[in-house]
Amino acid sequence: GAASSGASAETLTVYWNAGHAWDAYQAVIDKFEADNPGWTVQWEKFQWPDMRTKLIADFSVGNTPDLTAEPGGWVQEFAQQGLLKPLDEYVKADGAAMGFPDDWQEFSVSRNMIDGSYYGVQIHLTCATLVYNVDLLKEAGFDAPPKTWEEFRNVAMATSKAGRFGFAPNPVTSYYWPWLYQAGANYYDPATNKVTFDSPEAAKGLQFVADLIHKDKAAPLPVTGADYEGPQKLFTAGRAAMILTGPWDVTPIKTGNPNLNWAIAPSLTDKVQATQAGGVSLMIPAAAKHPDQAWDLLKRFVSLETELAASTAQGMTMPRKSWAASPEVQADPILGSFGQCLPYARDITADLRLTGKSARVEELLKTAVDEVIYNNKPAAEVLAQYAAEANKVLAGN
Repeated sequence: GAASSGASAETLTVYWNAGHAWDAYQAVIDKFEADNPGWTVQWEKFQWPDMRTKLIADFSVGNTPDLTAEPGGWVQEFAQQGLLKPLDEYVKADGAAMGFPDDWQEFSVSRNMIDGSYYGVQIHLTCATLVYNVDLLKEAGFDAPPKTWEEFRNVAMATSKAGRFGFAPNPVTSYYWPWLYQAGANYYDPATNKVTFDSPEAAKGLQFVADLIHKDKAAPLPVTGADYEGPQKLFTAGRAAMILTGPWDVTPIKTGNPNLNWAIAPSLTDKVQATQAGGVSLMIPAAAKHPDQAWDLLKRFVSLETELAASTAQGMTMPRKSWAASPEVQADPILGSFGQCLPYARDITADLRLTGKSARVEELLKTAVDEVIYNNKPAAEVLAQYAAEANKVLAGN
C-alpha cells in the first residue's frame, strides 16, 4: 500500500478511549496493518481525563500521537492553539469518495471547524432523550410516552408512589440543557459575546424540573457528585418510570435488568423539540510524524461499514446520515430511536468554546443549576445573578 512506500518498519501511534476499544475498531487496525506491510499500529487506551493530561504533556514537548480521539470540544480548543493539523487538503482529495462532509449531520461538521477549516472528523454522535418504563406508564393509564411538558408532568405525577418516582433527574449540568432548549432558551450569543441563560425561557425550563422535585414530589433530588449513572440505576431497578439518557446507558439497562419492559421516546417539546448532542471526534496533531497514514486510518474508522459494525454490536449512535437511514439501524428499535433524535440535537457549547472561557462559564452555570435544583431558589433570580457573573468573565481578559 501507499503507506509503506519508502519506509520499511514504522509505528503509527493512536490514542483512544478505553471504553471504545471495540472489535470493529480492532478489525480496522488489523486491515490497515495487512494493507501496509511493516507498519504497526500502537493503540493506546485511556480514560478521557488521563488522555487529556497525556496529550497536553505531549503537545508541550512536540512528541504527539499520530491520531487521537477526543470527547467533544478539544478539537476547537487545540486547533485555536495551533496544535492540530488542518485537514482541508485531505478532505479536498478524499472528501467526495468518503462522503465527507455531506453525509455527516451538519452540526457534527461545524463543531470541528475553526475559521472555515476542518480540524476533526466526528466518529460517534450521541444525544439524550426520554427513556421510559412501558409497564409503569400502562399501569398508570398511559399507552404512549408523553410528547409535551404538560403530558410529561401528568405522567410523572401519576407514576409516582411510595418508593418510586415518575422521573429521576441527573446531577450532571448538561442534562438540564434539553429543558432550557425546549423552552426556547439559548446558552450564548456570539454577536454580543454574552451568555443568554438569564432569559425567561431558561428560567422556565429549570423551574419546571425544580418544581417536579419540590412541588409535585414526582422526582427525587439527584444524588450529588459526578456519578451520571444514578438515574439509570433507579430506572433499571424499576424505581423510576422515566429518565433522560443516551446510548451509553443501553448496555447497563439491558444487563442490569434483562426483563425490564422499556422503550425510547422522541425528545419532548415545549416551544421547540430539542435535546443536547455529544460524541467523539478524531484529530491529527500538527506534530504527528505520520499524518498521511493517520488520515488513511481515520478514513477507515469513520467508514459506513465500520460505523454499522460498531453500532449494531455496541448500541452506539453515529454521525453519518446514511447510518441513520440504513435498514439495520431502522430495524433496531433502540438505535433507530436514538438516531431519530440526532437531527434536532444541538452542540450547546460550540460557540462558547471559541471564547476559550467556556470552562469557567460552565462552572458558574453548574452552581446556578445546583442552587435551583437542590436549594429550591427561584430560577429567574439565580440565573440572572450567575449570567451577570459569567458575562464579567467573558468581558474580562
